[in-house]
Amino acid sequence: MNIAWKNIAVGDKKAYSTLYLQLYERFYNYGVKFTADAAVVEDTVQEVLLSIWYDRQQLGDLSNPEAYFFAAFRNNLFRKLNTLARQLPVEMGESEPEFARDAILINEEIDTELRQRLQKAIDTLTPRQREAIFLRFYEGLAYDEVATALGITTKATYKIMARALLELKGKMSLPIIILLALLRNSD
Repeated sequence: MNIAWKNIAVGDKKAYSTLYLQLYERFYNYGVKFTADAAVVEDTVQEVLLSIWYDRQQLGDLSNPEAYFFAAFRNNLFRKLNTLARQLPVEMGESEPEFARDAILINEEIDTELRQRLQKAIDTLTPRQREAIFLRFYEGLAYDEVATALGITTKATYKIMARALLELKGKMSLPIIILLALLRNSD
């Protein structure tokens, strides 16, 4: 993505178009983990993707554009959700990611019971752990990219992931290597 970003930063519309198509669905899928309001998610996706183009020269040489873009999307979405929550008369609880059943696509050889057990185990994690698992295994971000997206240090990301994986290992009663294989094959 760094090469594509460098092309976009100098005004390459074709590179931007390709990036736009790649990120649109990923941002949307990420956003619906926080709210069921598809219109708010779509608006935020559009705003962030447009701001990438308009602010391309000010952003300069991003060392990790993918993590920056996810952090920008997440921050804009939360800002918009907080604004909406203040406007609503009914108090809304804190948004947290929830993994939809159809988001977990495990290889066909793995039986339905194992997929259900994995989902139940993930549902017991804290919202922050679920979000880190989603970004790491479902979006394929590296630990430093997850840290940037969550607005925490890489060390804190490792701690969150380690605790989440230990909890999943205990709940699933599986060796960690098998658990990691299940999570890696979940996209």
